[in-house]
Amino acid sequence: MKFLIFGFGVLMFAFVTAVLVVWGMRKAYFQRETLLNMLLSKSADKVMHYLKSHDTITEPEMRTLVDGVRAAEFHSRQRAVAQADPAFTAKLIEAMLHDGLIEPVQKGKAVYRKKIKKQ
Repeated sequence: MKFLIFGFGVLMFAFVTAVLVVWGMRKAYFQRETLLNMLLSKSADKVMHYLKSHDTITEPEMRTLVDGVRAAEFHSRQRAVAQADPAFTAKLIEAMLHDGLIEPVQKGKAVYRKKIKKQ
């Protein structure tokens, strides 16, 4: 009887260990994508806060505004920092246009405004 209880305890310990290892590996695998999404979200919030007090924002203004925004997961040493990079700004604009947060003032211009909700 004691052997059965001991064996069940060992199996439960092995199962919990395997679950934690798989969870950690999955988190590490998707960490880069998660950090990028967090960084885009924080940058979009900063741009929307800017647009509360201003009518429009240009692409260069957006680039300098989000320069230095940081994102990090809880209990992780890995951090993502936005730099004044045109490629990151292009991803940010694309994400904000896709989410319906901003709209271009004129087609072909790099000037954006807060999306006006139509009733």
